[in-house]
Amino acid sequence: MVNELLFKRAVNGDKESFIKLIEPIKANLYKVAFVYLKNEDDALDCIHEAIIKAIKSINTLKEPQYFNTWITRITINVCKDYIRKNNRVVLVDIKHYENDLFTEDNQSDVKEDINNALNKLSESERELIVMRYLEDKSLKDIAFKTNKPLGTVKSKINRTLKKLRVYMGEA
Repeated sequence: MVNELLFKRAVNGDKESFIKLIEPIKANLYKVAFVYLKNEDDALDCIHEAIIKAIKSINTLKEPQYFNTWITRITINVCKDYIRKNNRVVLVDIKHYENDLFTEDNQSDVKEDINNALNKLSESERELIVMRYLEDKSLKDIAFKTNKPLGTVKSKINRTLKKLRVYMGEA
């Protein structure tokens, strides 16, 4: 939950308050950027750019409770722009999340199959799966982040999961 007093101070130009708003979510911002870019330096650069953009446009955010979602969306957009500008194709790599997903070493084949299946998805499909299952975002948060109706998000995730099942069956 975002501290409304800090938020109001940040909107009024207090940089220290903005830093205090970012502090609890900086690890999540890094994870998001790293999932997209697969490079620590690039991820940090994009986070830096996203924070600068957020500072410049924080007065456009009307509801403080959406601050975390808002800045995460900015980070995602900055990463996507970076990928487009550099003509890079970045594949999802679940190794970043493997401590959360797997506990036994003998499941490396499963990890590889999942990774291959995720990489067959389109960028928007991967983004939905990453947000829902790797970042554990609610459907409502995903709908807000993607600026799509909740029903659309539900159906897209459902269709994407069906595709993943098919891809996993091929493995």
